[in-house]
Amino acid sequence: MTSVHPTPQFTTQQIQEDLRAFERRITKTVEYLEPKSYRWRILLFISVIFVMISGYNFITSIKLDRDFSILSTLYNDKIFIFALMFLLLLIVTGAHKRANTSAIILSRNRQVLLDYNLSCNEKGKLIIKPKAD
Repeated sequence: MTSVHPTPQFTTQQIQEDLRAFERRITKTVEYLEPKSYRWRILLFISVIFVMISGYNFITSIKLDRDFSILSTLYNDKIFIFALMFLLLLIVTGAHKRANTSAIILSRNRQVLLDYNLSCNEKGKLIIKPKAD
């Protein structure tokens, strides 16, 4: 006992309206996520620069003598430790993923849209690709 469901027939106008609605949804999503991603990128950039500068100061302040201990040197350079721990905290909590959220969403959409000979640009606008023969 197999039931055959008829394939719904859509008009060209209905298809175009669906595509426009889908495009609006993608662009709204990208517009919503882009400012947040930008803030995470700035935070990561500042944190990396801070680690680099304090790391350079840490390396140049090391005095090599007989009683050299890395732990005592790290204890004396608390700024480097703080900067490094803050950067590690950002990475562990996924800030590097949050900095690329809109790019991740767009790449996943592009993968799905390939099945329909469509793609999208960085803003989320749909691009119709020619059919491959």
